[in-house]
Amino acid sequence: MANLKYLNSKGSVPPVNSDDLKRVWVMFLETRQQGPTAASGTVGIDARLLAQQCSSGADLLAISFRRAMLEELLKQGLLNDWREGDALHDSVFSAIATFPMQIGAEAFDPNAFLEQLRSSTA
Repeated sequence: MANLKYLNSKGSVPPVNSDDLKRVWVMFLETRQQGPTAASGTVGIDARLLAQQCSSGADLLAISFRRAMLEELLKQGLLNDWREGDALHDSVFSAIATFPMQIGAEAFDPNAFLEQLRSSTA
């Protein structure tokens, strides 16, 4: 399941399987579309449900962190070149799944990520 040591050390977020990440992404989208959410628009999903979307031994915290970063990039309009409606191109999931990341949103460099994404789809 999750390796909590990297959270305590403020270390690197481990890479994840891009297919696991995409399935979790779709699960969040479908959950939001199926019913009312909190006024803030946030959605909480039980870890057991997340685990059902992922391969055995997947790091659910790393997947959740990377999914949250994708959501923030999407909200800022930075992924518009790689989306079709609510769907994102597979290249986005592949890039974010292995992009070097540190714990904490302030440590994430969206420009470096976009540069890597552009070079992987060029």
